[in-house]
Amino acid sequence: MLQKIYHNIFRSFFSFQGALLLGLLCIIGAASCNKGMSDADTLQAKFDSGMVSYIEGSNVVALNGLNYSFTPYFKGVPISLNGAAKTNDTVTSVVDPSLVAQYNQVYLEKNPTIPQGAFQVSYNGTFPIAGGSAQAKDSLYVLLKDGSQLNDSTAYLVPVTLAAKKGSKLKYSVFFFKVFVTKGDLKAKMYSIGTINGVSFNRLSSGALQTIHTSTGVPDSLKFKLSLNKVFPAHDVSVQATLLTQSELTAAIAKERFTGIPMPDNTGSLTKDLVTVPARSLLSKDSLTLRFPNKAVLAKSQWYVMGIKVVTYTGSQYGVPPVANDSCRAYVRFFLSN
Repeated sequence: MLQKIYHNIFRSFFSFQGALLLGLLCIIGAASCNKGMSDADTLQAKFDSGMVSYIEGSNVVALNGLNYSFTPYFKGVPISLNGAAKTNDTVTSVVDPSLVAQYNQVYLEKNPTIPQGAFQVSYNGTFPIAGGSAQAKDSLYVLLKDGSQLNDSTAYLVPVTLAAKKGSKLKYSVFFFKVFVTKGDLKAKMYSIGTINGVSFNRLSSGALQTIHTSTGVPDSLKFKLSLNKVFPAHDVSVQATLLTQSELTAAIAKERFTGIPMPDNTGSLTKDLVTVPARSLLSKDSLTLRFPNKAVLAKSQWYVMGIKVVTYTGSQYGVPPVANDSCRAYVRFFLSN
């Protein structure tokens, strides 16, 4: 779905820019008769040998003090010649930040400058073309390399220039990529509570999950799935949880206006408190397990409240901290009838 959206954006973007380019080149061409080569004239010379534009999307994800850069949304574009190469040739390409200012001058835009090294070309910018072929085997696109100095939710213009080492005539010598960059911290939250005998869960206005057990009493165990707030392609991550303390339960009962009292200590136990979320996934592949080994000591005709919350797992650099709200919590409420 996202690739289709980006493709449609590209088509309209390119059509608009193409029309604007034609008009601006006429203006620049007339003006150049009366003055020396300016930045706009230099860019015009590059445009005369061809240009195209594409849309991409990149993310900067922060985890435990480190920034990870990804480019999940891109369209690989072919590198083509005007005719078949006479001999084996290699097209080299580099990101050229200096063209941003020239592009802004020609198109009257305000694209922000890009730091050197923020973006890189696919395949290290090297694209072999076999003799007798008019197109490189590999496609060109740009990748976010270091987004630490970029701004969140900002579109960056990334110019890429191309040149053939042995003089093959390129169909396009300049590519422009509009890369929309988002930034954010990786966090974990509660996703679901396993149902038992038709008992379901819901999410409270505070964001916390809750499940209520009345006629079914206290189950032997409950399972909880966790999720991330964004996809993390770099590595599997770990998410840990712990039981809420008696004071935290007392505060929650007042805040959520629950009926009942905190479940006594040692009544419930997290026998599995650590789960894994695979790379490129949002949902944990396994579940937290909450058991009730001493439920026989609970009094009848009484509401009880207990809960768990996500905490930061410190045993790995890929331990994900909780979201900074109650979505990292889950409450379990019981009523033991006579």
